[in-house]
Amino acid sequence: MRRTLLALSIALFSSQGAFAEDHQHASLGAHEHGVASLNLVVDGNLVSLELDSPAANLVGFEHTPGTDEDRATVARVKAALEQADTLFSFTPAAGCTLQQIELESPLFAADEHEHEHEHEHEHEHERHDDHAHGEHEQHDDHDDHHDHEHSAHADIEGRFGFNCSSPERLEALTLPLFNSFPAMQRIQVQAITTSGQHGAVLTADQPTLSLD
Repeated sequence: MRRTLLALSIALFSSQGAFAEDHQHASLGAHEHGVASLNLVVDGNLVSLELDSPAANLVGFEHTPGTDEDRATVARVKAALEQADTLFSFTPAAGCTLQQIELESPLFAADEHEHEHEHEHEHEHERHDDHAHGEHEQHDDHDDHHDHEHSAHADIEGRFGFNCSSPERLEALTLPLFNSFPAMQRIQVQAITTSGQHGAVLTADQPTLSLD
């Protein structure tokens, strides 16, 4: 664990590939609903966070978003994650502001693909009404693909970069995220700061990790 955390301390946003690889070893390692992992690294004025969570904790499901309601839910969660400064709270005196966001999930990619597919399908249907039967078979294949993905696990990963004007005054991390996503029961946090290594399992009842 010590080697993993030391590796994380140098694997910042300038080296995303290394960060992701080390994170795979540092995370919980199991897809468990209600549970997520969060890595935090302080390097100078930069605070880097990486969240890895089953999609069910944030979206409420893990299947491909195939309905308007599903797509609206995915879009709403993505928008919430993009407002990361409302989900992660630092000591006010540290003067931390959100600078960078990267989000990854099969649900985000599937939602974008679904919009593209529907757009292409509408144009194809208008141009080839006489091939309706063939298109119906193609749609059935698409449904089968949805059924296959329905049973698959899906995660949401977020990488967030904060710039802190007074990082030496950074004393704690609090997670208002629990208020936005009640299905999230606990988050295992691992952190490296100038004061050393820190770790805790945070919950809605205990959402704060001391970084002193």
